[in-house]
Amino acid sequence: MKLKELRQKLNLSQSEVAKKLGMPQTTFYYYEAGRNDPSIETLIKIADFFNVSIDELVGRETEVINLKFLDDNEAYLIKKILKMNQLELAKTRAYVTGLTED
Repeated sequence: MKLKELRQKLNLSQSEVAKKLGMPQTTFYYYEAGRNDPSIETLIKIADFFNVSIDELVGRETEVINLKFLDDNEAYLIKKILKMNQLELAKTRAYVTGLTED
């Protein structure tokens, strides 16, 4: 897990994070050191605290687009793209490339 990296970005000690999460410092230390694995409920709590996804917290590299952070036009386009077949995707890519070339 990326606990240490996330904690250090906020300049917080293990004790401070543990206190804010409502757990003993030793428990947080064991999570950070990889000696114990948190429950899913605890993972959610930790991810919420650091404002990251659980995927990011556990080091899973993904690119996730959360539609709630897009405006209506962007969300509409993403939904349409997800429904396209390979030919439609290729045509759309070629069209968009032509629009955006400098």
